[in-house]
Formats: sequence, structure tokens, C-alpha cells
Amino acid sequence: MSTFDKNQNLQFISCVKCGGDMPILRKIKYGYNSCIKCSTVQQVGGVQIVNHKSGNEIQIVSKDLAEKINELSDRPGYGISLGMQKNKGKKWKRF
Repeated sequence: MSTFDKNQNLQFISCVKCGGDMPILRKIKYGYNSCIKCSTVQQVGGVQIVNHKSGNEIQIVSKDLAEKINELSDRPGYGISLGMQKNKGKKWKRF
């Protein structure tokens, strides 16, 4: 059990597949019998949607789609900031 878990006073039960610790809330609230590592449920991801400077949203989509959209939105920049970006020289990919 990690320090974070101890500080939060979380209760744990054993995963039915691997026997490792998993939060009891995962079973009670969501009905899962296995831990995240043993789960067969597809992972999800988030895509940031900017409607206004103070009105942003997150759209929940499949993990693969989220990675693709986030990769496509990673612009290299322009002018002087082009040299400061981690993806210097990377070309934009189009659908």
C-alpha cells in the first residue's frame, strides 16, 4: 500500500484474478471484481474542447482516438517559438 493510500484511509480488498490490492469502492460503487491491471474493460481518454477562454470542456472518447486527436493538435508553433518546442521540425499530420 502506498503512502497516498494510507493517508486517504482507503479500504482495500483482493483482486479475484491476481490477488493484489484494489480499492473496495471499485467493487461497491462500480461493480468490478478485478483491479485495473487485470481489467478487460477498454481504457478511455480525454480530448480538450476549447469553447471560450474560460469555458473549456473535456470529451471522453476511446484511448486510441484521444491519443490520435491529441497528437494531431500538437502544433509545432511558429517563428521564434518553433525552436523552443519539443517537436521541432515535426510536420503537421492531416486526416
